[in-house]
Amino acid sequence: MDLFATVSRLPFSVLGPHRSDTCTVDRLNYKYTVIILVIFSIIVSNKQFSSDHIACWVPGHFTRSYEVYSNNICWVSNTYYVATAETLPLDENKKKTRVVKYYQWTPFILLFQAVLFYLPRMLWRSLSAKSGINIVNLVDAALNYQTADRFEDRNKIMTYLTRSIDQYVYMRKRKHKRFDFIRRFLAFILCVPGRRMGSYLLILFFVTKILFIVNSVGQLFLLNIFLGHNFASYGLDLIKKILNGEELTESIYFPRVTMCEFAVRNIQNVHVHTVQCVLPINLFNEKAFLFIWFWLAFLTMCNAYDLLAWFVRSFGRVRYAYIKKRLELMQSDTHLRRTPAKDFIHRYLQHDGVLILRLLAYNSSDLVVTELIQQLWQFYKRVGSGGGTGGPASTTGSAISSAIIPSSSRTGPTGGRQVSVRLFDTGAGRDDM
Repeated sequence: MDLFATVSRLPFSVLGPHRSDTCTVDRLNYKYTVIILVIFSIIVSNKQFSSDHIACWVPGHFTRSYEVYSNNICWVSNTYYVATAETLPLDENKKKTRVVKYYQWTPFILLFQAVLFYLPRMLWRSLSAKSGINIVNLVDAALNYQTADRFEDRNKIMTYLTRSIDQYVYMRKRKHKRFDFIRRFLAFILCVPGRRMGSYLLILFFVTKILFIVNSVGQLFLLNIFLGHNFASYGLDLIKKILNGEELTESIYFPRVTMCEFAVRNIQNVHVHTVQCVLPINLFNEKAFLFIWFWLAFLTMCNAYDLLAWFVRSFGRVRYAYIKKRLELMQSDTHLRRTPAKDFIHRYLQHDGVLILRLLAYNSSDLVVTELIQQLWQFYKRVGSGGGTGGPASTTGSAISSAIIPSSSRTGPTGGRQVSVRLFDTGAGRDDM
């Protein structure tokens, strides 16, 4: 995968305009969550570089330089939490179990979380580009089709959409031979029969969604390591306190008052000082990570529901009914009844074709996709009846794409020019669809 190119497009992908080839739940993960985490990281970084990131209560005989040194040494070294009602522990092991060791690294923790949330998106964009079809360009074309005023422009855009999907259907098996092992391995994990069907994009789509779920759940437990507490139950503990009517006292996860021990060498003598410090930064950390906990819980539920919903849409009778219903909406002849649409869906479009059509409908308009399905159905009928290529598909690909997609975005997945491939071949070679 072209990692450098993907990373270079990261700012535009996250903050740029709406050009999506996925669904709303995916955008919650790779776009809005990343924005939230980056904003929190910037705010925490700004507070850490201020002069009031920590303030320690020092003995009266400490000079100003001693006080500054105490604040700095307690900031760079870890402090430990002891409740006001408790006595200071003398055992060093007990002190280590209460160490607050995350506050210096909070901005980096938040940025690391943001990177983890964007990794599945990078995987989807990088590997889906290898399939030979650019769904984002198709979405742009579908949106332009809705706003085009001239009939000629609308006809060119529809021809471009039809040609792109048919070209992908025709070239799919040849393109995916180098990914055959990965496709079969992922199909085995997902229990999807991926040997004889066009399922490269579908499998990659589900792998991306599974990674989003693993990400949202795993980060709750990953923060246990970073924060040193059972962060996975942080929000639940707060809800229990509110329901039981308990007072929301200082959190043990983000203590604002901690203890600090440091040693000062004076010639041959080493003096150990214990001071009490205030961490104002934890006032914000507490609110930020509380929001993150509920946001991760919300994302987990959304991701789980979205995965189940797309699984139902992609298999069984729901997938068949989705295409057939749109064929029946605009069919005026009896050809649909004489020739079952099952072959058109299962042998021609297959799983990847239906997924592309659903993503187009999700990001543009269901009406555009209905017209697109009608065009694909007409091409399929010609092939089934022994007809030639004909129709709008005979228009050269370069002339069509130049009317819809800027020249800078018409490069293929390998960076070369777009190759014109004929839409249909009535001879041998089309029977393996």
